[in-house]
Amino acid sequence: MKIAVITLNPGVDRIVYLPTPLHPGTMNRSTHTVMNQGSKGANQAMMLSSLGEEPVYYSFTGGAMGDFCESFTREQGIPSRMVPTACGVRLNIKVIDSEGGCTELNEKGGPVTEEELGQMLMALQNDIRTYDMVSLCGSIPQGVEKSVYNSIITMVREAGVPAVLDCDGEALSLGLQAKPMLIKPNRRELAGLIGENEEKLKDVDFLVEACGKVVFHYDTDVICTLDEDGSVFVGKSGVWKVGVAKVPLRGFSGAGDTYLSAYLHKRYGERCSEEESLRYAAAASCAKIAKEGTTLPSPSEIDALLTEISVEKIK
Repeated sequence: MKIAVITLNPGVDRIVYLPTPLHPGTMNRSTHTVMNQGSKGANQAMMLSSLGEEPVYYSFTGGAMGDFCESFTREQGIPSRMVPTACGVRLNIKVIDSEGGCTELNEKGGPVTEEELGQMLMALQNDIRTYDMVSLCGSIPQGVEKSVYNSIITMVREAGVPAVLDCDGEALSLGLQAKPMLIKPNRRELAGLIGENEEKLKDVDFLVEACGKVVFHYDTDVICTLDEDGSVFVGKSGVWKVGVAKVPLRGFSGAGDTYLSAYLHKRYGERCSEEESLRYAAAASCAKIAKEGTTLPSPSEIDALLTEISVEKIK
C-alpha cells in the first residue's frame, strides 16, 4: 500500500525521565533524556515502513531541528517531500516521572507562510493519483487556516483517494465536514469534538453512542483510543471494544500513531478482518509504550503481545 503521510506542524520530542514524582515550581533532576523525531506523521511513516508499506512523508523543515527530523526518515529510506520554512521546526518537552505521570510542554510551531504551504499542497496534488490513501496528522501551525484539512480531504476525495484524519479541536471538526474515511481521536479529543465532558466518556455505552452519532453524520469510521482502558471502534463493520496488554510505561509519545499505522497496515494493506486488525493495532501501541522515547516497536515485539489483547464485538 502506497500512502501519503502529511504533517503540517513537525516537531522534535525531548523526553525527560525523573526518578521522583514531578514537583512543579522547583528543581527536578532527571536520570536521563531521550531526543527523537516526534511528529505524528513521521511516527506513522516510520511505523508503516517497518511493517512493509510504502509511505511518502510530506512535511516542513528548517533550522537545526529540521536537520534532526530529516535524518530520522532519511536513515530509514522513507521518501519525503520536505518544504523549507523560515520558522524552522518546533521542540516539544515530555516529562515522565517515577509514578508514571506524563507532562507535555508543546510549542505551537510556525508561522508557516502561504507560499510555503502552497509548495507542499502542489507537491501532493501532483502525486495524488499514485497513492492508495492519504493520512493527515497532527496540529495546525500558526499561519495556516484551521480548515486546511477540509481542503486537502476534499482535494484527495475528488481524485478518488480515501483520507484518514488524526487531529483535534477545530481542525478535526472542520476536517470531518469533508468526510474522511476514518478518524482516530483519543477520549479528550472526542470530548472536544462533541462538546461533552471527558468524564462522561468513561462510560463505554455513552462513548459508543457518541461515536455512533459521528459515524452517522459524517459517514466515517471512528477509532477512539482510551489509554489504559483500551480503545473502541465504531463503524461500518460494527462496534468493537479492544483491551490492552500490561506493559511498563517507558514512552507514551507516539503510541496513538503506532496504533493507527498498525491498523491501516492490517486492515487496508493486508486486508485482514476488523477483529484481527484491531488486535494488532492495540498490541503495537502497547509494545510502543514499553519502549523509551518515540522508539517504535518491531513486528516481533508486536506479535509477542497479540495473545494478551482482548477484542469483543459489542454490536
